[in-house]
Amino acid sequence: MARTITIIGAGGIGSNLLCALVPAIHKGGLVEGLGEVVVRIHDSDRVSEDNLAHQRFLPSQVGRHKVEAACSALTEFESDRLRVTPVPMDVRVPGDIAPSDLVVVAVDSPVARRVVHSTAERWLDLRCSGDGYIAIDHRVDRGTVESLTVDQPPKSCQLGGSTTNGNIQFGYLAAAAHGAQWLLQSLRQIAGEEGAMQPLPQSASISFGTLERLVLEQEAIT
Repeated sequence: MARTITIIGAGGIGSNLLCALVPAIHKGGLVEGLGEVVVRIHDSDRVSEDNLAHQRFLPSQVGRHKVEAACSALTEFESDRLRVTPVPMDVRVPGDIAPSDLVVVAVDSPVARRVVHSTAERWLDLRCSGDGYIAIDHRVDRGTVESLTVDQPPKSCQLGGSTTNGNIQFGYLAAAAHGAQWLLQSLRQIAGEEGAMQPLPQSASISFGTLERLVLEQEAIT
């Protein structure tokens, strides 16, 4: 039985997360023990010039669907044990997501976030702004999750004007690294490996370090 990872969003966080994860798991004892891993990535957007400074795309890929561009760079890592599948559509209802062992939402959409929070058993919600990021997962107190998931217009992970004035901020890479670590350790847990540990849910800044560790459900109960 294949183990399925779904990543929602192929922007600054999602495209870099995908490109960090796939090479890391493409061979070795972990993927061999799991049998087969399928990584699916959702996004309906196409690559634009403004994306090139902070997303994992090339100038020659402008105009292509982000998910297809991101996956095309990883075909040499695929095998009978690892498949990477582009899904050029957004997530708006539970039926948009195929049954998955692990789900990461990396798109600034309250709708997609709520779908994942309410339907996935093991999930991670990554957000960033400037040089900071926040990582919320299925272990976090439900009240905290709801308070952090409010309706608001989507916005870039970059500060206003950053892509034109050259002041690119790298919180998206910190978020992607957290996501890659979370996914790999989660796969190790599924495989029954000892010592596997997901990174704790938190908010952090590259400039100022860890800002807050989020309260877990079991801590809120006790």
